[in-house]
Amino acid sequence: MADIFLSYSREDESKIKPLVSEFEAQGWSVFWDRRIPAGETWRSYIGAALQDAHCIVVAWSKYSIESQWVIEEADEGRERKVLVPLLLDKVQPPHGFRGIQAADISDWHAGESSERFDELVGDLKRVLGTQSMQRQAGVQPREHTTVRSGGGPGARLTAGRKRLIWSVVIAVLFLIGAIGYMTVWMESAQNLTDGANVADSRAGSWLVIAGSYDRADWKAAEQRQSALESAGFDAQLIDSDQYPGLSPNLLVVVLGPVETKESANQILSGVQRMVHDAYVKKAR
Repeated sequence: MADIFLSYSREDESKIKPLVSEFEAQGWSVFWDRRIPAGETWRSYIGAALQDAHCIVVAWSKYSIESQWVIEEADEGRERKVLVPLLLDKVQPPHGFRGIQAADISDWHAGESSERFDELVGDLKRVLGTQSMQRQAGVQPREHTTVRSGGGPGARLTAGRKRLIWSVVIAVLFLIGAIGYMTVWMESAQNLTDGANVADSRAGSWLVIAGSYDRADWKAAEQRQSALESAGFDAQLIDSDQYPGLSPNLLVVVLGPVETKESANQILSGVQRMVHDAYVKKAR
Protein backbone atom coordinates (compact mmCIF):
# COMPACT_ATOMS: atom_id res chain seq x y z
CA MET A 1 0.00 0.00 0.00
CA ALA A 2 1.73 3.18 -1.23
CA ASP A 3 1.51 6.59 0.40
CA ILE A 4 1.22 8.26 -3.02
CA PHE A 5 -0.22 7.00 -6.31
CA LEU A 6 1.31 9.24 -9.00
CA SER A 7 -0.90 9.55 -12.08
CA TYR A 8 0.78 10.94 -15.20
CA SER A 9 1.17 10.55 -18.95
CA ARG A 10 4.00 8.38 -20.24
CA GLU A 11 5.31 11.32 -22.28
CA ASP A 12 6.10 13.18 -19.02
CA GLU A 13 8.24 10.43 -17.51
CA SER A 14 11.44 12.53 -17.59
CA LYS A 15 9.70 15.19 -15.47
CA ILE A 16 8.16 12.63 -13.14
CA LYS A 17 11.38 10.86 -12.12
CA PRO A 18 12.85 13.83 -10.16
CA LEU A 19 9.44 14.40 -8.59
CA VAL A 20 9.39 10.80 -7.36
CA SER A 21 12.89 11.25 -5.90
CA GLU A 22 11.78 14.33 -3.98
CA PHE A 23 8.71 12.56 -2.59
CA GLU A 24 10.75 9.53 -1.54
CA ALA A 25 13.26 11.86 0.15
CA GLN A 26 10.35 12.92 2.37
CA GLY A 27 10.01 9.29 3.46
CA TRP A 28 6.90 8.57 1.34
CA SER A 29 6.40 5.45 -0.75
CA VAL A 30 5.34 6.21 -4.34
CA PHE A 31 3.55 3.99 -6.86
CA TRP A 32 4.42 5.30 -10.32
CA ASP A 33 5.58 2.34 -12.44
CA ARG A 34 2.94 1.94 -15.17
CA ARG A 35 4.34 -1.31 -16.58
CA ILE A 36 2.03 -4.26 -15.84
CA PRO A 37 3.97 -7.39 -14.77
CA ALA A 38 3.39 -10.66 -16.60
CA GLY A 39 0.35 -12.46 -15.26
CA GLU A 40 -1.21 -9.28 -13.89
CA THR A 41 -4.05 -7.17 -15.32
CA TRP A 42 -4.75 -3.43 -15.10
CA ARG A 43 -7.40 -4.13 -12.47
CA SER A 44 -5.24 -6.42 -10.30
CA TYR A 45 -2.07 -4.30 -10.44
CA ILE A 46 -2.60 -0.61 -11.24
CA GLY A 47 -6.28 -0.60 -10.26
CA ALA A 48 -5.52 -2.17 -6.88
CA ALA A 49 -2.69 0.29 -6.21
CA LEU A 50 -4.98 3.18 -7.12
CA GLN A 51 -7.68 2.08 -4.68
CA ASP A 52 -5.23 1.36 -1.83
CA ALA A 53 -3.04 4.50 -2.08
CA HIS A 54 -3.38 6.99 0.75
CA CYS A 55 -3.09 9.95 -1.64
CA ILE A 56 -3.50 10.35 -5.42
CA VAL A 57 -1.26 12.97 -7.02
CA VAL A 58 -2.27 13.83 -10.59
CA ALA A 59 0.28 15.58 -12.80
CA TRP A 60 -1.60 17.67 -15.37
CA SER A 61 0.35 18.44 -18.55
CA LYS A 62 -0.37 19.06 -22.21
CA TYR A 63 -0.33 15.28 -22.61
CA SER A 64 -2.15 14.07 -19.50
CA ILE A 65 -5.18 16.37 -19.93
CA GLU A 66 -5.96 14.28 -23.04
CA SER A 67 -5.45 10.91 -21.32
CA GLN A 68 -8.62 8.99 -20.48
CA TRP A 69 -6.72 6.90 -17.92
CA VAL A 70 -5.27 9.90 -16.06
CA ILE A 71 -8.73 11.49 -15.93
CA GLU A 72 -10.21 8.25 -14.55
CA GLU A 73 -7.50 8.09 -11.88
CA ALA A 74 -8.04 11.75 -10.97
CA ASP A 75 -11.75 11.03 -10.59
CA GLU A 76 -10.96 8.23 -8.12
CA GLY A 77 -8.91 10.68 -6.03
CA ARG A 78 -11.66 13.27 -6.14
CA GLU A 79 -14.32 10.77 -5.06
CA ARG A 80 -12.18 9.61 -2.14
CA LYS A 81 -11.19 13.21 -1.28
CA VAL A 82 -7.47 12.39 -1.48
CA LEU A 83 -6.71 14.16 -4.78
CA VAL A 84 -3.70 16.51 -4.90
CA PRO A 85 -3.32 17.91 -8.47
CA LEU A 86 -0.23 19.66 -9.79
CA LEU A 87 0.70 21.36 -13.06
CA LEU A 88 3.76 20.21 -15.00
CA ASP A 89 2.81 22.64 -17.80
CA LYS A 90 0.79 25.84 -17.75
CA VAL A 91 -2.40 24.13 -18.88
CA GLN A 92 -6.03 24.13 -17.84
CA PRO A 93 -7.14 20.86 -16.23
CA PRO A 94 -9.99 18.90 -17.88
CA HIS A 95 -13.62 19.82 -17.19
CA GLY A 96 -14.66 18.64 -13.78
CA PHE A 97 -11.28 19.39 -12.19
CA ARG A 98 -10.87 23.10 -12.87
CA GLY A 99 -12.44 24.05 -9.56
CA ILE A 100 -9.75 22.13 -7.63
CA GLN A 101 -6.65 24.21 -6.90
CA ALA A 102 -3.54 22.69 -8.50
CA ALA A 103 0.05 23.33 -7.41
CA ASP A 104 1.83 25.03 -10.33
CA ILE A 105 5.35 23.59 -10.40
CA SER A 106 5.84 24.11 -14.14
CA ASP A 107 8.92 26.25 -13.43
CA TRP A 108 10.34 23.97 -10.73
CA HIS A 109 13.64 22.14 -11.24
CA ALA A 110 14.90 19.35 -9.02
CA GLY A 111 17.36 20.49 -6.37
CA GLU A 112 16.32 24.14 -6.58
CA SER A 113 14.50 26.07 -3.89
CA SER A 114 10.87 26.65 -4.82
CA GLU A 115 8.14 28.18 -2.68
CA ARG A 116 5.44 26.52 -4.78
CA PHE A 117 7.07 23.11 -4.48
CA ASP A 118 7.38 23.58 -0.71
CA GLU A 119 3.65 24.39 -0.62
CA LEU A 120 2.94 21.16 -2.55
CA VAL A 121 4.94 19.15 0.00
CA GLY A 122 2.98 20.86 2.80
CA ASP A 123 -0.32 19.94 1.13
CA LEU A 124 0.78 16.32 0.81
CA LYS A 125 1.82 16.19 4.47
CA ARG A 126 -1.62 17.48 5.41
CA VAL A 127 -3.47 14.89 3.28
CA LEU A 128 -1.24 12.00 4.30
CA GLY A 129 -1.38 13.09 7.93
CA THR A 130 -5.18 13.08 7.83
CA GLN A 131 -5.18 9.62 6.28
CA SER A 132 -2.76 8.38 8.95
CA MET A 133 -4.96 9.68 11.77
CA GLN A 134 -8.02 8.05 10.21
CA ARG A 135 -6.24 4.70 9.99
CA GLN A 136 -5.05 4.93 13.57
CA ALA A 137 -8.61 5.68 14.67
CA GLY A 138 -9.91 2.68 12.73
CA VAL A 139 -11.69 4.83 10.11
CA GLN A 140 -11.80 3.50 6.56
CA PRO A 141 -11.19 6.62 4.40
CA ARG A 142 -12.59 5.02 1.25
CA GLU A 143 -15.90 4.14 2.88
CA HIS A 144 -18.58 6.71 1.97
CA THR A 145 -21.68 6.65 4.20
CA THR A 146 -23.87 9.12 2.38
CA VAL A 147 -25.88 8.85 -0.80
CA ARG A 148 -24.42 11.44 -3.20
CA SER A 149 -27.80 12.33 -4.70
CA GLY A 150 -29.20 13.27 -1.30
CA GLY A 151 -28.37 16.19 0.91
CA GLY A 152 -30.24 15.80 4.18
CA PRO A 153 -29.85 13.55 7.21
CA GLY A 154 -32.25 11.02 5.72
CA ALA A 155 -29.70 10.26 3.00
CA ARG A 156 -27.23 8.63 5.40
CA LEU A 157 -26.66 4.89 5.32
CA THR A 158 -24.44 2.66 7.40
CA ALA A 159 -21.48 1.09 5.60
CA GLY A 160 -22.85 -2.42 6.14
CA ARG A 161 -26.27 -1.52 4.79
CA LYS A 162 -24.72 0.19 1.80
CA ARG A 163 -22.70 -2.95 0.99
CA LEU A 164 -25.88 -5.03 1.21
CA ILE A 165 -27.72 -2.67 -1.17
CA TRP A 166 -24.84 -2.75 -3.64
CA SER A 167 -24.72 -6.55 -3.48
CA VAL A 168 -28.41 -6.73 -4.40
CA VAL A 169 -27.98 -4.18 -7.21
CA ILE A 170 -25.01 -6.07 -8.67
CA ALA A 171 -26.89 -9.37 -8.53
CA VAL A 172 -29.90 -7.86 -10.35
CA LEU A 173 -27.69 -6.27 -13.00
CA PHE A 174 -25.88 -9.55 -13.52
CA LEU A 175 -29.16 -11.40 -14.11
CA ILE A 176 -30.39 -8.71 -16.50
CA GLY A 177 -27.09 -8.82 -18.34
CA ALA A 178 -27.15 -12.60 -18.64
CA ILE A 179 -30.68 -12.55 -20.08
CA GLY A 180 -29.94 -9.72 -22.50
CA TYR A 181 -26.46 -10.82 -23.54
CA MET A 182 -27.43 -12.85 -26.59
CA THR A 183 -29.96 -10.26 -27.74
CA VAL A 184 -27.43 -7.45 -27.54
CA TRP A 185 -24.82 -9.31 -29.52
CA MET A 186 -27.24 -10.55 -32.16
CA GLU A 187 -28.33 -6.95 -32.78
CA SER A 188 -24.78 -5.63 -32.88
CA ALA A 189 -23.41 -8.49 -35.00
CA GLN A 190 -24.94 -7.08 -38.18
CA ASN A 191 -22.70 -4.02 -37.76
CA LEU A 192 -19.49 -6.03 -37.50
CA THR A 193 -17.45 -7.50 -40.34
CA ASP A 194 -17.76 -11.25 -39.84
CA GLY A 195 -14.39 -12.88 -39.15
CA ALA A 196 -12.39 -9.79 -40.13
CA ASN A 197 -9.83 -7.88 -38.07
CA VAL A 198 -11.22 -4.53 -36.93
CA ALA A 199 -8.14 -2.75 -38.17
CA ASP A 200 -9.08 -3.79 -41.72
CA SER A 201 -12.81 -3.07 -41.43
CA ARG A 202 -14.18 0.13 -42.92
CA ALA A 203 -17.81 -0.31 -41.80
CA GLY A 204 -19.01 1.90 -38.98
CA SER A 205 -17.60 4.87 -37.11
CA TRP A 206 -18.21 3.95 -33.45
CA LEU A 207 -15.91 1.86 -31.26
CA VAL A 208 -16.17 0.52 -27.74
CA ILE A 209 -12.77 1.24 -26.18
CA ALA A 210 -11.81 -1.45 -23.65
CA GLY A 211 -8.21 -0.37 -23.04
CA SER A 212 -5.50 1.92 -24.44
CA TYR A 213 -1.80 1.12 -24.11
CA ASP A 214 1.58 2.50 -25.09
CA ARG A 215 3.20 0.43 -27.83
CA ALA A 216 5.75 -0.87 -25.29
CA ASP A 217 2.87 -2.36 -23.28
CA TRP A 218 1.72 -4.70 -26.07
CA LYS A 219 1.74 -7.69 -23.71
CA ALA A 220 -0.74 -5.98 -21.40
CA ALA A 221 -2.89 -5.06 -24.40
CA GLU A 222 -2.92 -8.67 -25.60
CA GLN A 223 -3.84 -9.86 -22.10
CA ARG A 224 -6.86 -7.53 -22.07
CA GLN A 225 -7.92 -8.70 -25.54
CA SER A 226 -7.49 -12.36 -24.58
CA ALA A 227 -9.50 -11.94 -21.36
CA LEU A 228 -12.40 -10.38 -23.28
CA GLU A 229 -12.31 -13.08 -25.95
CA SER A 230 -12.36 -15.76 -23.23
CA ALA A 231 -15.52 -14.12 -21.90
CA GLY A 232 -17.16 -14.36 -25.32
CA PHE A 233 -16.55 -10.82 -26.61
CA ASP A 234 -15.28 -10.16 -30.14
CA ALA A 235 -12.39 -7.97 -28.98
CA GLN A 236 -9.72 -6.77 -31.40
CA LEU A 237 -6.34 -5.08 -30.99
CA ILE A 238 -5.85 -2.10 -33.31
CA ASP A 239 -3.31 0.59 -34.07
CA SER A 240 -4.88 3.93 -33.11
CA ASP A 241 -3.09 5.66 -36.03
CA GLN A 242 -5.59 4.00 -38.39
CA TYR A 243 -8.49 5.91 -36.82
CA PRO A 244 -8.38 9.74 -36.93
CA GLY A 245 -10.73 10.04 -33.95
CA LEU A 246 -8.33 8.20 -31.59
CA SER A 247 -5.21 9.50 -29.87
CA PRO A 248 -2.13 8.56 -31.94
CA ASN A 249 0.64 6.06 -31.21
CA LEU A 250 -1.41 3.67 -29.06
CA LEU A 251 -2.46 0.03 -29.07
CA VAL A 252 -6.19 -0.06 -28.39
CA VAL A 253 -8.43 -2.99 -27.42
CA VAL A 254 -11.78 -2.38 -29.13
CA LEU A 255 -15.11 -3.92 -30.00
CA GLY A 256 -16.58 -2.74 -33.28
CA PRO A 257 -16.69 -0.57 -35.25
CA VAL A 258 -20.46 -0.26 -35.56
CA GLU A 259 -22.66 2.14 -37.48
CA THR A 260 -24.42 3.96 -34.65
CA LYS A 261 -23.68 5.19 -31.16
CA GLU A 262 -26.78 3.35 -29.92
CA SER A 263 -25.37 0.02 -31.11
CA ALA A 264 -22.02 0.83 -29.48
CA ASN A 265 -23.75 1.64 -26.19
CA GLN A 266 -25.52 -1.73 -26.31
CA ILE A 267 -22.16 -3.46 -26.62
CA LEU A 268 -20.71 -1.24 -23.89
CA SER A 269 -23.37 -2.35 -21.40
CA GLY A 270 -22.08 -5.91 -21.66
CA VAL A 271 -18.36 -5.07 -21.71
CA GLN A 272 -18.52 -2.89 -18.58
CA ARG A 273 -19.25 -6.01 -16.51
CA MET A 274 -15.57 -6.87 -17.09
CA VAL A 275 -13.99 -3.49 -17.89
CA HIS A 276 -15.65 -0.86 -15.72
CA ASP A 277 -13.80 2.02 -17.39
CA ALA A 278 -14.70 1.04 -20.97
CA TYR A 279 -16.31 3.81 -23.02
CA VAL A 280 -17.73 4.62 -26.48
CA LYS A 281 -15.72 6.69 -28.96
CA LYS A 282 -16.40 7.95 -32.49
CA ALA A 283 -13.25 6.89 -34.29
CA ARG A 284 -13.87 8.24 -37.82
